[in-house]
Amino acid sequence: MNSRVNFPSRRGFLKGVVVGAGGYAFGSLLIHPKEAIGQSIQDYFEKVPMEARWNFATGGVVRKQAEILKRVLDKEGREKLLEYTKKESFAMGAANKKLADRLGFTGNDAKSAAAIIPAVITLFWGPQQKYEIEEATAQKARVKCINCAFWANVQANKITEDLCSSNSRYYWEGFAKGINPKLSSTLVKAMPLGNSVCEWILELKA
Repeated sequence: MNSRVNFPSRRGFLKGVVVGAGGYAFGSLLIHPKEAIGQSIQDYFEKVPMEARWNFATGGVVRKQAEILKRVLDKEGREKLLEYTKKESFAMGAANKKLADRLGFTGNDAKSAAAIIPAVITLFWGPQQKYEIEEATAQKARVKCINCAFWANVQANKITEDLCSSNSRYYWEGFAKGINPKLSSTLVKAMPLGNSVCEWILELKA
């Protein structure tokens, strides 16, 4: 019997995530891009009206992503999961740069990316998602996730496999490259790998 997973197409996967997360909240609820000059995660996050935040966060993105990644892992194995996230999570990160533009999240250096990427993730995953920026210059930034809604979800559902390290790694890479092709993102710590936090280093290459 063929147990191969029918992977969602890139367009279908991204559309399902965005629409499911309340993408319809766009329009009159959005600010004009020129009005956004945020310098922190909270600055960017607070630019989005509360109604729009609620629509995003109640879309069930965490659950949907966990279900998709668990299905790929169970049916195809770890190697295929890595291939899948390298393609789809990278593409999702790049696509979310366009979302950030529509929300008015501006900036194209490491410091801006350290605030923009977590702000967008927090919109999708809800206010329980918490980050700290420990270092932030135009050339280099270090971001830590100290409370993760995705990690909490998989633990609550007694999923012991690592579903999110590669997903997170490639999503951040895709988003960083979308912000600026000279930006790199490196995942250096991850909760499912035994670390107390997840941590990324963003660097702007000369």
